[in-house]
Amino acid sequence: MTSATSSAEPEIDGLESGRLTRFQLTSLSISSMIPAVGMASFPMLLVINAGAGSWLAALISALTIVCVGRAVIAFARRYVASGSLYSYVGEVFGAWARSLTAASLLLGYLAMVASILLVIGAYTGSFLLSIGVDSGLDPAMQIALYAGASIVTALITYRGLDASVRIAVALTVVCLPLLLVVTGASAAHTGLHLQEQLTLDGSSVSGIVAGIASGSAFLVGFEGSAALAAETRDPKRSVPVAVMSVPVILGALYLIATILQAPGIILVSDAMAAGASPPAALAHAAGLPDGVGRATDLVVAVSTFAALIGFVNYGSRFAATLSAEGLLPRRLARVHPRFHSPAYALLLTIACGLGGIVTLVLASSGPMQTIYSAISTLVVYFWVIPYTLICVGAAVLLFQEGKLTAGTVVCLLIGTGSVVWVYISGILFPPPSPADAMSYVAVSATAVLAVSFAWVARRRRRAATAGREGGEADARASTGRP
Repeated sequence: MTSATSSAEPEIDGLESGRLTRFQLTSLSISSMIPAVGMASFPMLLVINAGAGSWLAALISALTIVCVGRAVIAFARRYVASGSLYSYVGEVFGAWARSLTAASLLLGYLAMVASILLVIGAYTGSFLLSIGVDSGLDPAMQIALYAGASIVTALITYRGLDASVRIAVALTVVCLPLLLVVTGASAAHTGLHLQEQLTLDGSSVSGIVAGIASGSAFLVGFEGSAALAAETRDPKRSVPVAVMSVPVILGALYLIATILQAPGIILVSDAMAAGASPPAALAHAAGLPDGVGRATDLVVAVSTFAALIGFVNYGSRFAATLSAEGLLPRRLARVHPRFHSPAYALLLTIACGLGGIVTLVLASSGPMQTIYSAISTLVVYFWVIPYTLICVGAAVLLFQEGKLTAGTVVCLLIGTGSVVWVYISGILFPPPSPADAMSYVAVSATAVLAVSFAWVARRRRRAATAGREGGEADARASTGRP
């Protein structure tokens, strides 16, 4: 079977076809991007970099991902595949693009899991501090929190997609209202300071560009739900809706939240520097009861499980696809006979993400915000190659079908140019250390793994060719033909 297929048949034996409805897939897609955490952290990261220009960085981030989404759904409407972008680009560019995309996305999913674990630890640690547990942000406590979150997520995802969807969506529905209250209270307390925001008072180009990179980290991976296409009903219609729901709905939500929160975040910068989380500091400054600030930390930590559940599901399906094609050990493609989950691939995804974040925490002497800035930047860079290839590939695909319009060309050019510029700007306008080194880390790691995948794929093709030739020779010998 090819990497992408026009049928809805799963590529990994044992996955249950047509399990998810369009509503379930879309709900999981949005929940996986943790809107509560986005409202809690997205504006803060943009304000730190872009100041009053944070709303512009938020807008550009959303428009960039919308344009990339247009490219993704061009393939999703035609192909059903558990390999997502890896399968799609292979339909246009062939083996070299598959190897490159496989390496970049696999590393991206593992880095994403690591970054989500860090967020869970940071907000849970902040909550522990607020109730008098002084060791809440100590490395030992943080590692214990990462391990606990990993175990809980493994138990949930192991039981299949139904359990994952129910829990992830429930967490989002329960946790989001409190962040809306804090955001509204902060805006009412400080005002919007629209003149300063609209005139980009004190902002710099490098700061806005850095803000775009930070903001994109909350939208990168938006197409992950495409990895569940083989397990979705009517996937050629359902997957495009689920994919585009993230940049459209969450992009708009984060833009509004940034405009409302920016003045308050600037006001409480000292409190955040002292260790308070953004929503807790905003709640306190807005005069909300002390319990609200503590509750937001706990709520954000809990809601982040939705993202961990989603991306472990996406990453494990992707790893299982690579395994089914021989790029990773075959055992990773095994699916549980009862729960229809790729159990070994789930464990690999969680274990690598956990190992990565534990290593970073032990090796770094900086604050959590510094570590998060570095790993979130790395996550964005890992998606630069796949997003560039999917935009160019969509143009080629639509041109071959005679369906490439001027509007689509403009959209794909914006998507390609913005994604590439995010990476180039990281070199031209480097962020503070250690995030400045991530552009080189991403390229080096991707290159090494891509070459390894290409070598494995080449060996498999040679073995398959030799096997066919041997079989033909045996057939000729049995019939007495030369």
